[in-house]
Amino acid sequence: MNKSRVVEVALLLLILAASTIQFLYWDQKFTDNELASNGKGYVSDEVWYVASARNILVKVLHLNPREVGYYGYTIVYDGVLDRGRVEEVASLYGVKLRFDYSRLNGFYAYSSNASSLNLFLRRLREIANVSDVVPGWMMPDASGINNYLNLEHPPLAKYVIALIMATVGDYPFYWRLGTIVAGTLLVLFTYLITRRLLNSAPAALASASLLAADPLARNLSSIALLDVYVALFTAVSFYLALEKRFKLSLLAVLVGSLFKFNTLFALIPVSLLYVREKLKGRYSFLDLIAVFLGFYIASGAGFLLAQVVAGIPLIGYLGFTSWFKQSITGAIAWHTQIKCLGNACPTSSAPWDWFTGVNSFTLYYFPGGLSVTASGFWPLWSFTLAAAMIFLPSYLKGNKAFAHSTCWLLGVLSGYIFLWIIGGRTQYSFYAVQLAPLVYTSLTVILATFNYDRVVEVLESWKHLFTRMNRALGRLLLLE
Repeated sequence: MNKSRVVEVALLLLILAASTIQFLYWDQKFTDNELASNGKGYVSDEVWYVASARNILVKVLHLNPREVGYYGYTIVYDGVLDRGRVEEVASLYGVKLRFDYSRLNGFYAYSSNASSLNLFLRRLREIANVSDVVPGWMMPDASGINNYLNLEHPPLAKYVIALIMATVGDYPFYWRLGTIVAGTLLVLFTYLITRRLLNSAPAALASASLLAADPLARNLSSIALLDVYVALFTAVSFYLALEKRFKLSLLAVLVGSLFKFNTLFALIPVSLLYVREKLKGRYSFLDLIAVFLGFYIASGAGFLLAQVVAGIPLIGYLGFTSWFKQSITGAIAWHTQIKCLGNACPTSSAPWDWFTGVNSFTLYYFPGGLSVTASGFWPLWSFTLAAAMIFLPSYLKGNKAFAHSTCWLLGVLSGYIFLWIIGGRTQYSFYAVQLAPLVYTSLTVILATFNYDRVVEVLESWKHLFTRMNRALGRLLLLE
């Protein structure tokens, strides 16, 4: 390994280490603030994913989370609770209680002594109508959360969180370890993609650094949401497609769809590159249709098979029919409709808003009014999208790096726009993290290949295109 390569690897490792440290820092900052404010530990939609992971661990897999610091139960009851009597019994066993629930008909009991906690629970059943007990960290305050399995999304992220709960511990800081790893790998694959596109170490390191510094990527890599996994497997698929390993590229998309369905939008650029490689520019219209249909039929079959395999524990718990209705047909219907209306709903956005910083989703509020939002460096995002569209004729001029990066950026974005058109108007800005590695690879390619000749070439291409369109329109209107 020559000296320049050693320096490149050292700088890459430094970027990856800095990325991991900042993700861990924000994870700890969220955890510390929740503990200091006597909160329940959850950030944003973690209330749904972490709670459902705990339910899957306990009720589906029949395992208990590993306790950290103390043992605890979220206790759900029916009817009216005699709080005074419960507190009296708890004091006998040295058990502490939290009654700060308004939507869930329950409370939280915890102790450093597992035997004392179990004795309290046994005695509690004699004086209260206990309907459910969920061991581990306290559940969030939401009606029916003790039975919620988050079936509108695939289960793999919940399995990851459940595994962490069972092995490392059920504690806010630990819930996010999976996304921290995924975020670091996302930075790595952004480097690998740009390195492959441009064969330039400075460009690849710059692209990875921009992604690592982007607040959207940072925030989504520091909390236990699903979308950073979507971004990671989209980037993995991109890299494999560049290597012309299309079967593995498709497999990466299918694995990503086990975290969240919108990973499937990456099939759009994969299919375009696959068909282009398959037909080598010599094809009839029927050949084109046949290859596209074959690709998407295989993708659909692989998607269903992957969902069934990943859903086996849930199928055993719910039954196949119930699981299929909720996790496949019900989930697809849920994604393609408006999910929430009114002032009480979180801020939703259209896909083009993500490039202007408009209607950003608020992830968390710190004391003093400091808010954490799901928004990237929108001036860079806006510039990249505008430049990608303006320089689009370069696709026809042999600029392969630009063609690949633009195909992926506009291809995945078109999936969100299509979803918006057919009725999925309740989209949130944190979805945009899937686009983050594509934005920064495209930005780096645009800047690295920018020159005066390219500008003149693109302007001439647009002029030629508009001239042809004008002539075609004139013929259509019988003006010529």
